[in-house]
Amino acid sequence: MPSKMIVVAGPLPPPVHGAALITRRAADTLRAAGFQLAFGDTSPGDAPDRWRHHFNRARAYAQCGRTILRHPEASILYLSLSGGYGLLYDLLVVVLTRWLGKTIAFHHHSFAYLTKRSAILASIVRMAGANQFHIALCPRMATTLSELYGKHLRTAVISNLAFIDLPTVELRSCERTFSAIGYLSNISLEKGIGRFLDLMARLRESGSGLTARIAGPCADLEIEHYIKRRANEIGGIEYVGPVYDDAKVHFLSSIDVLVFPTRYVNEAQPVVIYEAQMAGIIVAASSRGCIANMVPEELLLDPSASDLDGIAEQILVWEKSVADFHTVLNEAKRNRAALLVQREDDARKFIDLFEAPATR
Repeated sequence: MPSKMIVVAGPLPPPVHGAALITRRAADTLRAAGFQLAFGDTSPGDAPDRWRHHFNRARAYAQCGRTILRHPEASILYLSLSGGYGLLYDLLVVVLTRWLGKTIAFHHHSFAYLTKRSAILASIVRMAGANQFHIALCPRMATTLSELYGKHLRTAVISNLAFIDLPTVELRSCERTFSAIGYLSNISLEKGIGRFLDLMARLRESGSGLTARIAGPCADLEIEHYIKRRANEIGGIEYVGPVYDDAKVHFLSSIDVLVFPTRYVNEAQPVVIYEAQMAGIIVAASSRGCIANMVPEELLLDPSASDLDGIAEQILVWEKSVADFHTVLNEAKRNRAALLVQREDDARKFIDLFEAPATR
């Protein structure tokens, strides 16, 4: 078993969001493989306002720097990169780590600097020197990194699937009928809640009797009021609030199709899609970031989820035809089996990167 020390720098829960969850699970994977870990939590926490957010973030990064200095024996820094101007903080961490002569493993979670070239990330790559490698979530992300920041980058494609817990959801039986669609996210207009409600309104206009369940924390009270108002207007929609652990399992057990019409420009590889697929649920989602590698082509929405006609028609077909619904449900089950294999392969590949980073 390996015994080397790794400093893990990145956001850790709380608050709970995709990058924080993956950072925590990636650390758990390394620890289970026998690595010793030290943590530099860069999360600003639940700051009540913008200024407090920046103060907390600067303080967190300062503490992260102290952690790096206190562990000179650590040969590798694992850095969960920020998506926006937080890269400026990451640049300072990279400068310190390069000065100490450590290898840096960059884990990418955003397309913010991939839709167009970022001068800050370009500086980070230059400052990291020769001893760096990059973890991308999908082939598209790896290719774009290479095109924008240098063909020389050592990049491994490892999906978030390697780091998610398997939902303990009973797989759908062959006798199950199609009765409910669901939406699960940190809820905002950017994450597509408006388009999901538009879809339900369109289904109602077409005579659909399906129900809908919405779960997740709202970005603000205005969004929560918006959901409740439109849910009352449309009918048959329940907002259940944030769901974690057993509550999330119960939520996934209660829906047949997850629709994630995200419009978030920096969307990368939403964990919620894998969580639903691992529960054997059919998933339709916007073609953003790495989603095209996760969802069958016939269930992809356009990047802005502006055209809902196709998915609305497909849902109506499944509602009316048990045979058509069971066909796609069986495909979802087969996809789950393939994902189980990919999960093991990706987890092993991740560990291998840290066991011999200099040779990769």
